[in-house]
Amino acid sequence: MSAKRLVVLVFLISIVSSLLFPQTLAEIARKERERRAGLKGKKATVITNADLAKLKKKPALETPPAPPAPVTEEVVALEAAPPVAAEPQEQPVTALPAAANPVPSDLEALQERWDKAKEYVELLTLKMGALWQQFYGLEDMTTKDAVQQSIAETFIKLQKAQEDETRARQDLEKFLGQQKKEPVPSIWIR
Repeated sequence: MSAKRLVVLVFLISIVSSLLFPQTLAEIARKERERRAGLKGKKATVITNADLAKLKKKPALETPPAPPAPVTEEVVALEAAPPVAAEPQEQPVTALPAAANPVPSDLEALQERWDKAKEYVELLTLKMGALWQQFYGLEDMTTKDAVQQSIAETFIKLQKAQEDETRARQDLEKFLGQQKKEPVPSIWIR
């Protein structure tokens, strides 16, 4: 019922407004002639397709070049020093006993593998973002094709890296789960 009332109300308002403010075609034409006469002396800029083709696009995000690293006395001294024959210095090995090492080497290896996989995925994700930004900033189609090819290759690498990262995380979780299930020797006190 309210929808019908709304439609009727809008219809009545439009009829009343047309009756109160009638405007004929002659009046509209007269107003348009006055508007054009007022604009005759003004100069207008016309932008054509050729002008748009000449327009160079700018990248959405520009990063300033990194400032050169300050030269310190240590760097200058290292560069000036002649290379000395490196003799292997024996360092005292302070190996911890195997029982004192709380983290097994397998766990460390799995953790390191997972960390490297995560870092590689992050790097490829950043590279994809940069390539897409470069793609949208270019106007030349041949250059865009080359960037698009790089995007495709990077995307394939990213997918493989994500799979490797998932596999490494699952291996680590599986290893940690197995360690929790293994019985603790009766000698250990918790």
